[in-house]
Amino acid sequence: MKFGKTFETHLTIEWRQQYMRYTDLKTMIRRGVDGAPTGEGGATDADISAYYIAFEEQFFTECMHELTRVNNFFLEKLAEARRKHATLKLQLLASARAPGHTFSSYSLQSSQRLPSMVSLRDNNSGSNRKLMTQRQLRNAYSEFYLTLVLLQNFQSLNETGFRKICKKYDKYLRSTSGNDWLEQNVNPAAFTDQRPLEKLIIDVEELYTYYLAGGDRSRAMTKLRVPPLGQPTPPRMVFRAGLALGMFIMLACTTIFSYIRRPPEEKNIEAFIRLYRGPFTWVIFNFFMAANVAGWQRAGVNHVLIFEIDPRSHLQPATFLEIACTFGLLWTLSILGFLFHDLINVQDPFVFPLALTLIMITLLINPLPIMNWPARWWTMRLVGRVVTAPLHYVRFADFWMGDQMNSLVTCMADHYYIVRFYAICWLRYANVIFCFDEDMFVPISRCLPAWFRFAQCLRRFRDSGSKSVSYLLNAGKYSTTFFVVFFSTMRGRTDDGYANTFSNPYTWFFILSYIISTIYCYAWDVIKDFGIFKIWRGEHLFLREKLVYPQAFYYFVIVENLVLRCFWAVELVVLYHKLITPYNIKTCASILEITRRFIWNYIRLENEHLYNCGKFRATRDIHLASLNAQQERMLENMMGETDGTDPGGSSTRHADERRRLAKEYF
Repeated sequence: MKFGKTFETHLTIEWRQQYMRYTDLKTMIRRGVDGAPTGEGGATDADISAYYIAFEEQFFTECMHELTRVNNFFLEKLAEARRKHATLKLQLLASARAPGHTFSSYSLQSSQRLPSMVSLRDNNSGSNRKLMTQRQLRNAYSEFYLTLVLLQNFQSLNETGFRKICKKYDKYLRSTSGNDWLEQNVNPAAFTDQRPLEKLIIDVEELYTYYLAGGDRSRAMTKLRVPPLGQPTPPRMVFRAGLALGMFIMLACTTIFSYIRRPPEEKNIEAFIRLYRGPFTWVIFNFFMAANVAGWQRAGVNHVLIFEIDPRSHLQPATFLEIACTFGLLWTLSILGFLFHDLINVQDPFVFPLALTLIMITLLINPLPIMNWPARWWTMRLVGRVVTAPLHYVRFADFWMGDQMNSLVTCMADHYYIVRFYAICWLRYANVIFCFDEDMFVPISRCLPAWFRFAQCLRRFRDSGSKSVSYLLNAGKYSTTFFVVFFSTMRGRTDDGYANTFSNPYTWFFILSYIISTIYCYAWDVIKDFGIFKIWRGEHLFLREKLVYPQAFYYFVIVENLVLRCFWAVELVVLYHKLITPYNIKTCASILEITRRFIWNYIRLENEHLYNCGKFRATRDIHLASLNAQQERMLENMMGETDGTDPGGSSTRHADERRRLAKEYF
């Protein structure tokens, strides 16, 4: 692989603007060589010499500009890392010495390694500041170690980039000026000195080993180690996903053929649709999630950071695909059992939907450390935070999950029908059609996702110090759902008393509320969630300055989002003319809404990713307990000690003293 491709593949996306512009410099060299005057064109030796002198001055001026930007950014991040390291060390030792905090005896003995910190317990006991727990310290050190690794990668890529671009300059222009400039400017630069960063990394490894891993270095490195950059999906994972996908496609075709040739009894068709539509929604949702993750990775959108997932244990697209296919296999097998229950001597076909639901729930909540337990636990915690929205600080992942649940509202209502059917109707009545009539809890279940997001917006408004009106406007958007559900319910309850549905005043209230909700939600999508309609002339008309995806995709999303949001009008007309049964049109509406949300996810996360890039945020935030004045002075002293360098060292180092990128990068 050429270095230019390697450079783009391994750089930290959120810091892209701070890396040297290797490709631009390489293009500049080629254009300089191609545009050079020649003797055949009538140029004299003096003209040729003057051209190359001017080009050399221009090229190395540009290189110096790149070097200054890279060096300044590195020094800024290094200073930030030193302060975080010193603050974490203070918190670690204070927690280790504080009474009532459970640290291993090994780590307490090892705290004597830093005698300058003996008075830390007294300093901390004099203040009423809350200490970080051992778990919080582990998470903070794990994230801080990732920051150091990314900064080390920033060092290596830029140093190698400058070395290669200077070598390329000498090769194309048959000169030694590139090597001379490298020795005079790059080698003495601060960002090429690996020692300060290596010292921080070693110190973090030792502190984590002694204080947080009981002296077990292998255990410590398991928690700290970061996966190699650009690591491909393991072949066995791809094989499993491909095998599951092939089996699902085969069984899905068999299921469709079987349903056509041997449909359920007429009295059981509505029950069949209701009981299987909810699980099918989860199958589709997981397929879309696999496509979302693959698309984010391909476009360079760092979804792992946005969702604040540990980069050491996040799921690959192949894993999402395997999960979707596994659920799909269970769904198709259950349907085949329902259709052929009499042939396998099962009297009651409704055993199969129940088994499917219980198996899917068990696979999700099973507490055993198998089948991607960290991801399942993260999902369950996230759903729990959404359900108890007003009680927690709202992060991006929280309101993202709330938005997904708003698109799964039909699925949630279907699961309520499943619970009600098996709790009340099953085994009690021969005719089960009436078991799927709407009761008072159905509109409540349709309002719950909107309520979760409504409560989250109010909580964010409260946490912002009641300063951001946009949170209240966002809450107003979700409140429109309450009116839509209310008028829809009243319309359904009173339609029988009118000649047709348009004679019912609640129908017009329903249409008006849905029009307001559609306009409100669409405007919020394109302006706030997508961040577009910021440019009204020029190349990016109706879009914004920075785009990650092809420009045509944004115009497609603008139209697609509006069309799918207006599908309720199509549904209203179809039901009025009785062209399709209500549960079939509702199934189509549910799938289209999930599809709209699937496309929405691409642009929403891209917008958040661009925000992180603007803030140069490449790792999760580390929330540290505040320090008192005396601890701040100790922190400054510790940082001064960290800044000290070996007096015997020289500012110029030989090439073999600097650590290069490992061979697997090239």
